Amino acid sequence: MPDKYTLRPTDLGSTEDDFVFRYNGRDVGRTYADGTPVGPRWYWSIYGINLRGPLPDGVEVQGLADDLAAAGAAFKANWERLLAAGSVKPEK
Repeated sequence: MPDKYTLRPTDLGSTEDDFVFRYNGRDVGRTYADGTPVGPRWYWSIYGINLRGPLPDGVEVQGLADDLAAAGAAFKANWERLLAAGSVKPEK
């Protein structure tokens, strides 16, 4: 079965620019627009997982992006590095 990524609105209701990253049906991250003096910036993070050991070199679990597409790309790249390194413990 191929890996499946989805994006869904959060249940927080605080803003329409607030989403949860899902991987194979599991919530594993979030992104939302955060207004700054220079315009909206998108905060993204990986969360809700158990890691095996320290983060692999070059992996980030949070960051800022200029738009939703860039936030999704940054999330996916870092998530896939975690998976490739065997750093994500399976869900029980």
